[in-house]
Amino acid sequence: MFAFDYTTIIISVVLLLIALLTSLINPFFRKVRIAEYGVPTSATESEETIDEEEPAEEEVVAIAESIVSDEQQPNLPPITIILTPHDNAQELAKNLPLYLNQDYPTDFQVIVVAPQNDHETGDVLKRFAANPHLYSTFIPESSRYMSKKKLAITLGVKAAKYDWVIMADINCYPTNDNWLQAIARNCKEDKELVVGYTRYEEETPAYRQFERHYIARYIMREYQRNKAYACPFNALAFRKATFLREEGFRGNLKYIRGEYDFMVNKYARAGKLVMENAPEGTLIEETPTEKSWTGSHLFYMENRRHLAHTARHRLLPFLDQAALHGNYLLQSTALTAAMLLGRWTVTAAAGLALILTLVLRLLIGRKALERFDVGIPAWKVLPYEIAIAWHYLGYRIQYRRADKYDFISHKL
Repeated sequence: MFAFDYTTIIISVVLLLIALLTSLINPFFRKVRIAEYGVPTSATESEETIDEEEPAEEEVVAIAESIVSDEQQPNLPPITIILTPHDNAQELAKNLPLYLNQDYPTDFQVIVVAPQNDHETGDVLKRFAANPHLYSTFIPESSRYMSKKKLAITLGVKAAKYDWVIMADINCYPTNDNWLQAIARNCKEDKELVVGYTRYEEETPAYRQFERHYIARYIMREYQRNKAYACPFNALAFRKATFLREEGFRGNLKYIRGEYDFMVNKYARAGKLVMENAPEGTLIEETPTEKSWTGSHLFYMENRRHLAHTARHRLLPFLDQAALHGNYLLQSTALTAAMLLGRWTVTAAAGLALILTLVLRLLIGRKALERFDVGIPAWKVLPYEIAIAWHYLGYRIQYRRADKYDFISHKL
């Protein structure tokens, strides 16, 4: 029997309000600007902006091409791309041409820094030796007690001809031959860092695509608010002069990975970092193996202990997950208790609140994922955002059990 006394009404309203409010405490609801190719990043629209009378697709393409050719190309600086393969000659052979063949109106070079004894990589480089944009060098076998990855980047920076340098991973590839233009358009006099968006290729398991974008949204929001913390992406442009003047990776050379995180954490200044997340400026990362996927989480847990502002960065994700799990726990408990006690009005309110939560979170998540071309079914948003915290707990346990010397180059 349905009752409508004051207590029942108050409980029902509170359940519905909590369902509504906690659905909005959500990284997918918060505004993240998306750059448009040919349009300055600061002038782009947010996810919450409603477009009115959009021009036809052909007109948009024509406008973008006109802006790029007439305004931006003359201002593009000469630039160096640094690639640091390590036992992945196959990826180098497949992806190196995509970097060498970029449509770039100004001079650019691609520096490949590889281990000296990596003969397969050497064979690949010989195939492209005639390309005027390519320069290669090698890490000496005698180098010890430092991250080979960071050493390779440092050697590449020192060999670079130009002040603007982009470090990228060879297991990532541009989606088009305008990628370099999209990144370089942000390399202005008043900027010091340009971060290029990266996402997994479509064949990657759906949860991994989801988790990567989920984490990336917090980072991009921090960039927008001039509070850069880390860099979960695989393209980063910076100035050679600044890197050398401030001694590069000094202070974290012994940590095997985390080169992008340490760079942004050390060199980012308020108003000096730009996020390039237009489709043209996006790199696609190949599907990670189980080992590399797990390793990336464990290395991050080690590296964040040495990054500044870690507590500030972790606060908002914690609040989001607390609101998410707290709401589901509250609604489920209220629904179960009301049914057992025969309080059918509260039962109906709790059931409606649970449905409201599911619908709102699904719609908000679907819209956000579509904006960034994350191609996973919308219904998976609901279980995946719950799974984030539990996967994190699993990685945390693995990290606790791991040998901490596995994360540094200084072995006992």
